[in-house]
Amino acid sequence: MAKANVLYPGQTIGILGEGPSTPVLLMTAKRMGFNIGMYSSNEDSKAMQLADYKYIGPIDDKQTLKMFAERCDVVMYDNDFIDSDIIRYISEFTSVPQSDGLLDIIQDRLIERSFFETLNINMVPYSTIVTLEDIYQAINSIGYPAILKPIQRGLLNGKELLIKNQADIVLASGFLDAGTYILESYVEHDIDYSVIVTRTEAGDQEIFPVVEVVYKNNQLMTAFTASKLDPSVEKEMKRITKEITNNLDYVGTVEVSLFLAKSGSIYVSRVAPLLSPAGFVFDYAANVNEFEQHIRAIVGLPLAKIITATPTVYQTIRKKDYQRIKTQWVIKGNWHFTIYDNQVSDDDQAVGNVLIPTQSLPDTLMQLEATGTWPDIDYKDKYLKK
Repeated sequence: MAKANVLYPGQTIGILGEGPSTPVLLMTAKRMGFNIGMYSSNEDSKAMQLADYKYIGPIDDKQTLKMFAERCDVVMYDNDFIDSDIIRYISEFTSVPQSDGLLDIIQDRLIERSFFETLNINMVPYSTIVTLEDIYQAINSIGYPAILKPIQRGLLNGKELLIKNQADIVLASGFLDAGTYILESYVEHDIDYSVIVTRTEAGDQEIFPVVEVVYKNNQLMTAFTASKLDPSVEKEMKRITKEITNNLDYVGTVEVSLFLAKSGSIYVSRVAPLLSPAGFVFDYAANVNEFEQHIRAIVGLPLAKIITATPTVYQTIRKKDYQRIKTQWVIKGNWHFTIYDNQVSDDDQAVGNVLIPTQSLPDTLMQLEATGTWPDIDYKDKYLKK
């Protein structure tokens, strides 16, 4: 018997906004039998070319948004910079299970921190900054080093300022002209983690194994299943993640970013409605990936029970790495390449990734470094003994 709140093959899922992961999300939905409506301002994008129904326009074009929403049985967004007002608007014409609440939380760092504080979740100390004088006063309690971040994510392209000493404070004057910031303590740590979880409308949740992540200039470069993680730390990270998702009006997959301080304390840095590159490892590291789980939640299907599979390493391919990667393309039979077919102008932007299932994470990390394809990575000292 058909259920009213479940979508079936042949019905239409709309995707609003896009990123590098959107073509994979789209193809996963099509493989499950759904038609796809795509709304984007970029008519030449890969996702737009793959869609069954195409709607082109600015993100705030209400007339086109209405036509798009009415054509779809359900809509999901794949960009965490979409204005929550847009989600509220299209919700008048179709179902948007992800809702708008999480967007409201994450797009304003003060609201996000208030949310974490309500749940008694451990965060780094911070202070609201409007003027240069505020920094001088706040630094007395926060201490050095500290990071100045815009309250609104994306402001000045997300540019941040690391303040190492008093002489650096004067550099903040140009930043503050653009709006309000927060100043937060920089807590020394060696390891960052990502916990990816999918939540259904009924509140059922499936949490993927914890992933260790490595950033370069705030960009995720490497991710791998954290097989050597202390069980008590892993348990606490999953408990924190579940506490967060239990208090969200959200259906689908989210990523919770955390780090482990040298003191042993766990800090939460962010929660995001993202199909994260960190989760790409589950194409091989689990029996189900984040894309299928996300769609299952969106269309009202039960989630797959996660079974751990082969340890896997993810590595970003930036534009500046692309020519060097061609050598590995020819000789690495166990490397699985994905090329995004996106046009980027910045050499540091991602143009693809490689997934490497492995029986030895340390050996694979050393292999990545030894290729010379990524000359700015150094895993030997950090991971050789893992």
